[in-house]
Amino acid sequence: MKIIAMIPARIGSKRVPKKNLRLINGQPLISYSIDAAIKADIFDEIYINSDAEIFSEIAEGKDIEFYKRPERLGSDATNNDEFVADFISKVNGDILIQLLPTSPLITPDEIRGFVQSMIDGNNDTFISVISNQIACIYKNKPINFELLEPHISSQQMIPVKAYATVLMGWTYKSFNESMRKYGFAYHGTDTKIGYYTLIGLSEIDIDNEEDFELAEVALKFRDRKEKYKIEYYE
Repeated sequence: MKIIAMIPARIGSKRVPKKNLRLINGQPLISYSIDAAIKADIFDEIYINSDAEIFSEIAEGKDIEFYKRPERLGSDATNNDEFVADFISKVNGDILIQLLPTSPLITPDEIRGFVQSMIDGNNDTFISVISNQIACIYKNKPINFELLEPHISSQQMIPVKAYATVLMGWTYKSFNESMRKYGFAYHGTDTKIGYYTLIGLSEIDIDNEEDFELAEVALKFRDRKEKYKIEYYE
């Protein structure tokens, strides 16, 4: 079984210009995902998938592969199905793990656990999620509690899961079959779908300027040399 990691990285970004190349705590943002994927030690090959040649320099420096996607797949209008289908058609494998570079605090253990859980569960599509165990609303209506019931503590509520998106996995076979059958495959269609819950700092996902600031503080906290001391007001 050949397991491929693909880190997608467009050069264009409207909310944060060139965010995948922006330095965070002294390194390009994309470097953190690459390093975590390498240390996970579970992939046969690791690729950066981009429309910009500058990422080939980073790939070469990290001793991983670079896949130059067609320019037509580098715009904001390109969806995940299109560039994944293109990649799968050119790079041989059995399982594809997509690792987004916008979650710099994802750990090698989490990546390894995600991949192993996908395999152990015999899943065709595998999706990382975060758990919200608190009252949640969708379209102004409660989804895990009732308005006409006494308040219950959050510990008693059924957790609501939201996509973390940092890790997505598909078998080549199921992705190709969904694309042929429906023209899309990202969410898994009618395949066997599993979910993997992330916790802690790995939930940080960079979409805007404030996220960069939060991630930089979190990285410095994670990499601190002194042991974190827990103290209480007496």
